[in-house]
Parts: sequence; structure tokens; C-alpha cells
Amino acid sequence: MLSDAHIHLVDLLDRDPGFPGRLAAFDWMGCAASHDEPEFLRSEALRPVIEAGGKARFVSSFGIHPQWAVWKNADFLARLAADRGIAAVGEAGFDFFGDRPERVRNDENERAQRAVFEFQLALAERHDLPILLHLRKAMDMAFAYAARLKRLPAVVFHSYSGTVRDTESLLAKGLPAWFSFGTPILKGNKRARAACASAPADRILAETDAPWQPPGGVSYCAFETIEAVIGEMAAIRGADHGVIEATVEGNFRLCYALR
Repeated sequence: MLSDAHIHLVDLLDRDPGFPGRLAAFDWMGCAASHDEPEFLRSEALRPVIEAGGKARFVSSFGIHPQWAVWKNADFLARLAADRGIAAVGEAGFDFFGDRPERVRNDENERAQRAVFEFQLALAERHDLPILLHLRKAMDMAFAYAARLKRLPAVVFHSYSGTVRDTESLLAKGLPAWFSFGTPILKGNKRARAACASAPADRILAETDAPWQPPGGVSYCAFETIEAVIGEMAAIRGADHGVIEATVEGNFRLCYALR
């Protein structure tokens, strides 16, 4: 079964209105991320179509994204976590990529991102939920919060491109970490490919981040791209495609407590 550890169903629907019907025909499971209340409700409204055939299914995550570190949806997130309406908190984390003023690493932005991250981390701790981490130019923050992250049932590193040493160090610190690889490995990202090659088999996940991070030559990432991602993971690791597909499926089930 194909498994996608991180996908944005509503953003994908805006680009590909017919995708839910196609997805329903796949043996597929995914984790659908949302970042505001209307998006979450629209995402959940797709469930009857996607799951109609009994082949595809998804769990949901909700988080205050570090690119929009505002408090508007904090109460909604707290209710979802308390009611077990989500399988994970996130995306949560830090973004200091520098492509917008609020993503420049300075004291003001770091304080704002820390505040919303610590709120979400506390929710994950209180309700024993996994956290889905978005980190750009901020891997040091995973280490800074390692003592608290290790208390969680799972920590999913979305679109992971840490170094091989980062992977080893995070696991050595006792984090229940899973490293999720997506289209960067299709586009030749050397660090992501090296991390994918070396990460323990029981700690790898596959994702598309669809419709974001499209592979070369297309305007958006389709959900079907997960097949190419898993195939490339198999090639990088020198493993059979079917073995990697089964491995990431099993890891997905563990991360998101999906039976």
C-alpha cells in the first residue's frame, strides 16, 4: 500500500479538482495537513469521496505553521487535540529560510516562532500526540527541544534534508524520530539523498507535500508522485521497491497509530 506522510488535500483540490475520485481507486493512506479551521473542515469534507471505495484512507494533522506564526487558530487546535480529532500536531516548527521578512532569523521572529511552537509542543505532550516538524535553516531547534521531543510518541521530520550526522545524533538523543523524504530526492538534493540512503529502515517515511514542492517540469505536485518518491527511495537504498513500499507503510502506521 502506498503511504504519504504529508499531503495538503485542500491546496491540491484547488489545483486538481478531480483528484479525490482518482485517489479513491488507490491502495493509499496519507496524513492530511491543515493550518486553519476552514481548511480543516474542507479537508474533512473530502473524506467520504476519498474513502468511498474502501481502498484509500487518511488521518489528519493540524498545526500553526511557522511561516504564519499567529494565534488565530490556537483554540481550535487545542480542541482538536483534546478531542483526539487529529492524529498529529503540525506542521509546527521553525522557518528561517529568509525569503520573507518574517522568516529572517532575528530575535523578534525567533520569539514569535518559539511561542507558537512551545504552545503546540505542550499540546502534543499533554495529549500524547505525535508532532510533525517543519524546519528550514533551523535544525538546531530540534536539538534545543530534544529533551521534550523525546517524550512524544513520534516526531516526524517533514521533507527531511538534515545531514547523516544529524540523523545519527537525533536518534542517539533518544528521539522517536521518523525521517520523511519527498520530491527533493527526485530533484537531486544531495543531502536529502545521503540521509535517505543512511537512515535506519525502521525510521523512514515517504511524502509528496502535494501540491507543494513539485518535481521538475510540472506546476504542482500530484498525489501520484508518491510512487516515484518510493521508487527513488528504493533506488537510493539499493532495495526492492516492494520492500520499501511495505517498510514505509509499516512506519506510517506506527507514527500515526493507524491500524
